[in-house]
Amino acid sequence: MIHPVGSEIQTVEGVTIIRPREEFSSLFENLLDDAGITVQFINSAGSTKFVIDLQNVKFIGSAFLGRCILLQKTLQAREGGRLALCGMNTFTKAAMSLAALDKIIAVFESSDEALRAVT
Repeated sequence: MIHPVGSEIQTVEGVTIIRPREEFSSLFENLLDDAGITVQFINSAGSTKFVIDLQNVKFIGSAFLGRCILLQKTLQAREGGRLALCGMNTFTKAAMSLAALDKIIAVFESSDEALRAVT
C-alpha cells in the first residue's frame, strides 16, 4: 500500500480512514497526492470503503471537489465500494453544498457516524 505523507491512515472494521494532518489544512491541488486523496491510494489500500475525515482541514478548493467525484466513481464501480466525508467545518460544508456534492457523496459530522454508515 502507498503511504501518504500528509495524512494519518487508519483501518477500522474494513474501512480505511484518511485524515489529512494539520499542515494540510488547505487542500490545494498540489497537496492532494501527498494527502493520499488519490485513485492510486484507493487502489493500493485493499479496501472498498473509505472515509475522508476533514477535521484538520479549513479550506478545500475545486481540485478537491473534482478529486472526490473521481474517487466516488472509482469506488462505485467496485462491489461494496463506498465513500463518505466527515469532520467538515462551515466553509467546507458550504463548498460541498454549492457544488451539490453532498447529494452524491455521504457527509457526516463525525468519523464514528461515517464509519457506521459505510460498514
